[in-house]
Order: sequence, then C-alpha cells, then structure tokens
Amino acid sequence: MKTMRQLMLMDTPYEEVLHSEYPKTEEDLIMFLDGLDYVVEEWLDSLSLETSNSMEHESSNETASNVLMTVMWCRYAINQFWTEDEENRTVGYIEVMKAIRELKQSFMKLAKRYSREPYLANWYLDLPLRVQASFKNIHMKKISQRKPMDWRTNK
Repeated sequence: MKTMRQLMLMDTPYEEVLHSEYPKTEEDLIMFLDGLDYVVEEWLDSLSLETSNSMEHESSNETASNVLMTVMWCRYAINQFWTEDEENRTVGYIEVMKAIRELKQSFMKLAKRYSREPYLANWYLDLPLRVQASFKNIHMKKISQRKPMDWRTNK
C-alpha cells in the first residue's frame, strides 16, 4: 500500500509545483497539468497494489484512463487558447472552462476512492480548482495588459 506522501507526489520533482500556491505563469500551469498525469498514475498504482479482483482492477484502469484523457484535453485546450491569435483561435474561453469543469468532475472519481482519508480526498478535489484559479488569473492579467481599443475605430 502506498503512503499518503507517495500518492501526493511528495519527495518528487513535482512536489513544489503541486503543493505550493496555484501556478502564476503559463509555463507553471502547464507543468502543474503535467504533474496531474503523475498524480493519476500514482493513484492507479496504489489501487493495483490493493485490488485482487480483476473487475475492480479493470474499473480502476478505465477510471484512470478517462481522467488522463481529461487532463490531456484540458492541457490541449489551454495551450491552444494561449498560442493562437484571437482571429485564428480554435479553442475559445468557454471551451477551456468546460475542459476545466470536466477535469473537476473526473478528479471527484479519484477523491471518492479515498473518502475515508479526508486530507487526501480534499487534495485530489483541490487540484483542478487550482487549475481553474490559475487559468482565470493568467487570463485576467493578459486582458489587463492589452492595449485598450478605440471605440471609434474598433482597433
């Protein structure tokens, strides 16, 4: 059985990213999302050690796969939103917020497994909230740094 420290990626390169304040830069947010991949892998590894039932193991694999896909979609949506100029943007703000909402819902599945460990369950639930807070903060900074539009010329 894995310890809480192992499940929370303490003593790993992602400890600082996952256990400090929410990410304040685009690069830190992407690294945070990369860390979520490893969080899911540790979650799955811990269940693989605990379960002997093949049905439960298969269910855990499916849950982990779905959560990883959600993390990947969220990372892709955020990257696309930031890398494209506004006219050619394929992913809009609403799509990013939907991806983050899906991320929150998928991490509930991870937290549910540890409902008897409230500290760990709350940590799992807090991770996508930090993604949301970080994205909104960075987005608002970018908006505030834009040059104001002239309403007469619409430029």
